[in-house]
Amino acid sequence: MGLGGGTARLLLLLTFFTSGIHLIFSDTDPSDAAALQSLKKQWQNTPPSWGQSHDPCGAPWEGVTCSNSRITALGLSTMNLKGKLSGDIGGLTELRSLDLSFNTNLTGSLTPRLGDLLKLNILILAGCGFSGSIPDELGNLAELSFLALNSNNFSGGIPPSLGKLSKLYWLDLADNQLTGPIPISKNTTPGLDLLLNAKHFHFNKNQLSGSIPPELFSSDMVLIHVLFDGNQLEGNIPSTLGLVQTLEVLRLDRNALSGKVPKNLNNLSSLNELNLAHNKLIGPLPNLTKMDALNYVDLSNNSFYSSEAPDWFSTLPSLTTLVIEHGSLQGTLPSKVFSFPQIQQVLLRNNALNGSFNMGDSISTQLQLVDLQNNQISSVTLTADYTNTLILVGNPVCTALSDTNYCQLQQQSTKPYSTSLANCGSKMCPPEQKLSPQSCECAYPFEGTLYFRAPSFRELSSVNMFHSLEMSLWGKLGLTPGSVFLQNPFFNVDDYLQVQVALFPPTDKYFNRSEIQSIGFDLTNQTYKPPKDFGPYYFIASPYPFPDASRGSSMSTGVVVGIGIGCGLLVMSLVGVGIYAIRQKKRAEKAIGLSKPFASWAPSGKDSGGIPQLKGARWFSYEELKRCTYNFTESNEIGSGGYGKGYLDPEYYMTQQLTEKSDVYSFGVVMLELIAAKQPIEKGKYIVREVRMAMDRNDEEHYGLKEIMDPGLRNIGGNLVGFGRFLEVAMQCVEESATERPTMSEVVKAIEMILQNDGVNTDSTTSASSSATDFGASRGGGPLRHPYNHDVVAAKNKVDVVDNINNNNAFDYSGGYTLSAKVEPK
Repeated sequence: MGLGGGTARLLLLLTFFTSGIHLIFSDTDPSDAAALQSLKKQWQNTPPSWGQSHDPCGAPWEGVTCSNSRITALGLSTMNLKGKLSGDIGGLTELRSLDLSFNTNLTGSLTPRLGDLLKLNILILAGCGFSGSIPDELGNLAELSFLALNSNNFSGGIPPSLGKLSKLYWLDLADNQLTGPIPISKNTTPGLDLLLNAKHFHFNKNQLSGSIPPELFSSDMVLIHVLFDGNQLEGNIPSTLGLVQTLEVLRLDRNALSGKVPKNLNNLSSLNELNLAHNKLIGPLPNLTKMDALNYVDLSNNSFYSSEAPDWFSTLPSLTTLVIEHGSLQGTLPSKVFSFPQIQQVLLRNNALNGSFNMGDSISTQLQLVDLQNNQISSVTLTADYTNTLILVGNPVCTALSDTNYCQLQQQSTKPYSTSLANCGSKMCPPEQKLSPQSCECAYPFEGTLYFRAPSFRELSSVNMFHSLEMSLWGKLGLTPGSVFLQNPFFNVDDYLQVQVALFPPTDKYFNRSEIQSIGFDLTNQTYKPPKDFGPYYFIASPYPFPDASRGSSMSTGVVVGIGIGCGLLVMSLVGVGIYAIRQKKRAEKAIGLSKPFASWAPSGKDSGGIPQLKGARWFSYEELKRCTYNFTESNEIGSGGYGKGYLDPEYYMTQQLTEKSDVYSFGVVMLELIAAKQPIEKGKYIVREVRMAMDRNDEEHYGLKEIMDPGLRNIGGNLVGFGRFLEVAMQCVEESATERPTMSEVVKAIEMILQNDGVNTDSTTSASSSATDFGASRGGGPLRHPYNHDVVAAKNKVDVVDNINNNNAFDYSGGYTLSAKVEPK
């Protein structure tokens, strides 16, 4: 009697479900799934999809990218995650990209197990709350090309092991609390001078100390940005910097550097920005005549020798901003500097410029601000061509002309740029929402701040300049044209151009998490490139207000009611399923318990003395019993007792899968229960003992059983001889030694022979050919023995039994709890 494939699978699933075991068919590698599940338990505010399935790759989970069942990228930028980055991350050994940027509540130290991600190419942890030292193990990431740890709270030194990252081109450690020197290689110790493929050294805004090692730079390097500003570096500027011909931005400002500026810096013909301000540099002003690409130069707050304006004041055609404040310039200022086509600002306050000031006849239309406060200028010659800001406060010329505009502190004539909302009228938005300049609808924008570290301009009112930034943002980030809002640009204390940005969703009020992650990634891994004039940048995102229950008021009433009803029905359904599962589990446990009538025979942990544990017994429905007994045909009745009547299934329906000797024991117990009268004998547990005690060891005819035998037992041959043979078979089945018990096929054949001799119809196709004596002999155990004292018992009537049982396949044992059995509830 077999199980259909579908039924078997269904019952197997039910068994696993009710026992609390889950079958999970996953598209995700088990080790990856386990690692990510562990991280999920440690993080708050993970994306909702992370709680909807156990399969990160198959579902899939937001922010998770997979290839061939392995997790290859984890991008959770700006997800408002809260928690720590534990060592479980090291289990994602196929990871190529890890971006957790702008999650300010991700705190604690970095796990050294990040060094186990040997295939990692991109690691971005910018704008989080991590602290402690940077693990040396990051130096194991030989495939790493992009490392951004900026804007955290890291302390300690820069690990020399980072020098082993030969493929690294972006190294950003800015805006932390790093201390100590810049490491260089020595003997077997690596250093940053080995990073010959690096293009970006961003170490600004830390507490690095010591000198800048000359060995750090060489002509083999391809660096374009060296940002060491805002540290505690001292000593000379190394002349080896002049060997790095690829340099475009050099910021060494706000340190304690001393000595003279190396002459060979003049060889950096690709340099766009040179900022050496706020140091202790001495000597003459550096010669910059070969820096034809220079846009921005700041040599303020140093101790250079007093000198007149250098020649390069008149020879730099790309110059937009000239800043030498609190310097030692003297003499007259050449008017050529005001005619450069791109010049926007000339900031020379607090010097010793003197004589007459003349801006010339060819003033650039781009010029917005000339600040010459606190110099020694005695006279001014102006033309009507210049109408923008000129500040001469603190010069002798203003003593006689104090009422003129340029002798008064002035506000700039133009306001900083802000994206226009004129087309939207006076429309207002609720808190946290803002008006989209594209649709004039209220929405929840993705907001943050862009920090431009070295812009080539200083003019903050330029419509064309900032409109080019808007267009590049919506174009390169895949947004709707006009969906970018810029406001409040200004130069902060670090001399960075700081701009507030709001990016609006294309249709709905919200971005989804995938869109936020994608935009955040593009802004952190520098996929997005601003217009060239804005220079290098970094972005710090504000937490995004993903929709949740507290903002459900923006939905229509019908939607809210529908969701409420749906959730209510779902909860009720889940409760119903839970109750059903519990009931099914209890029924299954009860059925399994009832299928083990001898489970309590021996105390727990003690030897059962050879008494078997029944595994194959099962429950049958009324319809099954009716079918197996041919509608309870009296001719197939083999006995009756205190527990009811017993019938033989002519087709062996009820025994065809029982072959183990333990099941023979169980069958023997059932036979004895059919014999015993209804009296206080606990079913199964003591029946063998009671029958043996009731038997007289010298009574071969078993008349001693009369006291416990059911008075209604009459159908086994109608006499005690047939009964004796039945009893002998039963007692042989319950022998204490399993080797002394017959097989189930032998038992069935023996009973069949007994019934055939007594005239009971079995409708069997198997003939009888041997005696009951052969029943014992066929097992190698000799003639039947007395079931009590094991003495040899000579049966009066012998019944032929088949020596070799045919069709053994009919008795294949299924084992354990038979899944096809119908569990009848009580």
